[in-house]
Amino acid sequence: MNNSLDGSSSYEELVRQKARSIPQHRMKEFLESLASKGPDALQEFSQQSGDVTTTTTTMVYQQEANCIYTDSTEVAGSLLELACPVQVQVQPQQIQESTTQQNAEHQIVQVQIQGQQPGQMLGQVLQVPSGSHQQLQGVTTAQLIQQGDLTEEQHQQAQTVVAEVDGQQQVQVQELLLPTTLKPEEGLEMWCAWAQRKNGELDKSDKTTLAPIGRRQALRFQEDLVSCAVAELCMGLSLMTTEARGLEGEPYEADVLYYVFLCIQKYLFDNGRVDDIFSDQYYTRFAQSLHQILQPWTPSVHPLGYIISSHVTEEMLWECKQLGAHSPSTLLTTLMFFNTKYFHLKTIDQHLKVAFSKVLRHTRKSPNNPKDKSTSIRYLKTTERFIGQKVTDDMYSEQLEDPENPLRCPIKLYDFYLFKCPQSAKGRNDTFYLTPESVVAPNSPIWYSTQPIPKEELEQMLTRILVIREIQETINMSETVH
Repeated sequence: MNNSLDGSSSYEELVRQKARSIPQHRMKEFLESLASKGPDALQEFSQQSGDVTTTTTTMVYQQEANCIYTDSTEVAGSLLELACPVQVQVQPQQIQESTTQQNAEHQIVQVQIQGQQPGQMLGQVLQVPSGSHQQLQGVTTAQLIQQGDLTEEQHQQAQTVVAEVDGQQQVQVQELLLPTTLKPEEGLEMWCAWAQRKNGELDKSDKTTLAPIGRRQALRFQEDLVSCAVAELCMGLSLMTTEARGLEGEPYEADVLYYVFLCIQKYLFDNGRVDDIFSDQYYTRFAQSLHQILQPWTPSVHPLGYIISSHVTEEMLWECKQLGAHSPSTLLTTLMFFNTKYFHLKTIDQHLKVAFSKVLRHTRKSPNNPKDKSTSIRYLKTTERFIGQKVTDDMYSEQLEDPENPLRCPIKLYDFYLFKCPQSAKGRNDTFYLTPESVVAPNSPIWYSTQPIPKEELEQMLTRILVIREIQETINMSETVH
């Protein structure tokens, strides 16, 4: 929204500020008033801000005949950050005094996840067997929430948490907002906030320290990303990896910073800059700094026992052209992404063993129509097998063709990679990832040299790939199977 109130700040910012001052028990009233009255609701609530109300909303968790009440309905975050606030309602039935039923077999809790329309029923928690806290920890949203009209975005944002309170089990759905798409403006805001803070520190340092004679004035960082010189942007991004802080001075998690840098990359592309901050040789310093903070990263585990997923998704990398055939480096990253996701190669040593001669093309005919064929590429899961043992289909990992989406099809992109590689490299049994030529055009016949990509660069690529949410899920599933 670009409307403004009193001409002082944007309408969205006024809503954000007002939401922070609204008591949680009046939040629903404020939301409904805002939807129906628009800017007039801000004036109305400003006039009523001095009034004290005693109306409260009580959260009720029902467990058979036992009820747990909590008078606080506080939910962290402002109005605009609450995409789907959670309220719990008791099933309409008479509430009796607490009776001890230690052997109850099931607990039923009704949960409403409110979307854009007030009172819209989006999901219902299924019956949860009674048992130990350890048995319920880590239960996912997909296991507990029966899909109603729950959108994919809302489903990803809802995180199921199982807690134990005062010795009794309590099932609740807490909101954990994870981004599902890149927001370039967030990258710009983060850069501006960091640049202002950094420039302030440099100004303060200049006042207290005398610079040596002949030394030029210290660099100041522009807040306009598009106007930044390459060297300035590279240095600033490198410093941000360790210096970026939240509103209260808290450091960011590595995956959150990665998300921010992806937003910055998309902002640059959207505004006419062609820099690839993750792979261009001019941004080597930033790539190394990012690698240092991402390498030790693993999904964090909440004290209640559930895993907090990565902020970075596969779709985000497609959005900001980090996956696809936009450049030699991007295509190489895409092949490594597919090999990690479908061949389950999660270590640098595993990727170094991949070779052109070991990736096999396979064509199968449809049993219903022999004219219909599907193509895949295969990679042998392990080279260790008994003498004389026949190689069967289940010994291969496979990447399947995606005819519905050729620009994201693993087979199409693999073929395009072969097309851009030197003929002499295509049959090699000692390498697969080749070094991009320093200067190429999109229509150049050859994009890669015959030299393998340096191990250090390969490690940086793999580190960024392993942070992606879908890759983490794939790794967890493969480890569970084995």
